[in-house]
Amino acid sequence: MAEILFEQIQQGEREPTTMRGVLTRGVAVDEKSGIRMVLPTEYGLEQLMGEKRIRLYLGIDPTSPELHIGHTVPLRKLRQFQDLGHEVILLFGTFTGKIGDPSDKGAARVRLTDEQIAFNLKKYEEQAGKILDLSKEAKNPINIKFNHEWLAPLNFEQLIDLSANFTVQQMLARSGFRKRMDEGKPVSLHEFLYPLMQGYDSVALDVDLEVGGKDQVPNMMDGRTLINVLKNHEKWVMGTRLIEDPSGKKMGKTEGNIVNISDLPEVKYEGIMTWPDSAIQMGFELITSVPMEMVYQVGEKLQAGELSPVAAKEALAYRVVAELDGPEEASYAREEFTRVKREGKLPRRMPNVSVAKDTRISEILASSGLAKNAEEAALRISQKSIFINGKPIEKDGVWPSSGEVISVGRKTIKNIRSVKTI
Repeated sequence: MAEILFEQIQQGEREPTTMRGVLTRGVAVDEKSGIRMVLPTEYGLEQLMGEKRIRLYLGIDPTSPELHIGHTVPLRKLRQFQDLGHEVILLFGTFTGKIGDPSDKGAARVRLTDEQIAFNLKKYEEQAGKILDLSKEAKNPINIKFNHEWLAPLNFEQLIDLSANFTVQQMLARSGFRKRMDEGKPVSLHEFLYPLMQGYDSVALDVDLEVGGKDQVPNMMDGRTLINVLKNHEKWVMGTRLIEDPSGKKMGKTEGNIVNISDLPEVKYEGIMTWPDSAIQMGFELITSVPMEMVYQVGEKLQAGELSPVAAKEALAYRVVAELDGPEEASYAREEFTRVKREGKLPRRMPNVSVAKDTRISEILASSGLAKNAEEAALRISQKSIFINGKPIEKDGVWPSSGEVISVGRKTIKNIRSVKTI
């Protein structure tokens, strides 16, 4: 059954999207394709799409150097609109990214500098291009915009005028702010301005539709308010589903349980294999183009015990890597997973780390990204989860002369480094 499933998933593709198919009336019923909600109404947006070429956008803040696989859900929706011939804008939040979206955050984000934003942004187009057609030959090219172009020049008078469209009560009604207030945690005034700035993006771009994750709906609705007032026309909001863990919490870079688009294929494969079994059907629906009929079939067979969760998860991992990196890389990733996880061999591709002769192990863990800092490194060592040449270490110390590789866990593709002494 597992090999048959692999064959089916390698070949299966969802049908080409229709105009109606982008909306929940089409794709969300027959091929869900990640839609959670359309506001104010699905029918109104469907009518508008039948009348004209609509203008829409997706905004992404460059708050880290990597786009993760959760970003592919709204990016896939954007690609559908691109294929349908609508005017699509990919907006990078080069100004809003300095603050970072405070939605559902337990504390204020650390503000980023212009230099950090520029560094993070370097490879975003390349990563987004794995989903969108950003090539020069694209039949319907996507416009790329940066919101510092209109947000940075705003003066204090303009900011006051924009702020007059919202109340403090509206901001405090947001669950993240309310929770922090209830817990006695500070909420900075500049965090209230983030939804306002994101809302103003809709005005500056003068769009008919904004696409984003369902957690962005309150911010996107602020844009609807501003565009109604300042442009005197409607703006629709499309909230896509999130990749969530069994508790309903969003999986992402903050939570540390997400897969990055630019990760090596075998690292992506391994990462998806660590997902809970409950995420299998969701993964097929949200981050692949496997036909929804097959997605439902996988879900039914899993529930009935007719399909092994491990086999289904391997099929999911293969398909995700194949769509992002190509079938050859997916096959390599599958083989590598077997070599490392089942046969106990070392990965064929490992990041190299050069260290001085007397460098301590905890320093190597922190500097190589295997631990966030020295404190976490010490904790991992105390938990006996650090291995040198496949053997656990009991305590911190200098790097041994016989050391070749260091890893978190014994059999790992992502959390291993080849160490060279200089």
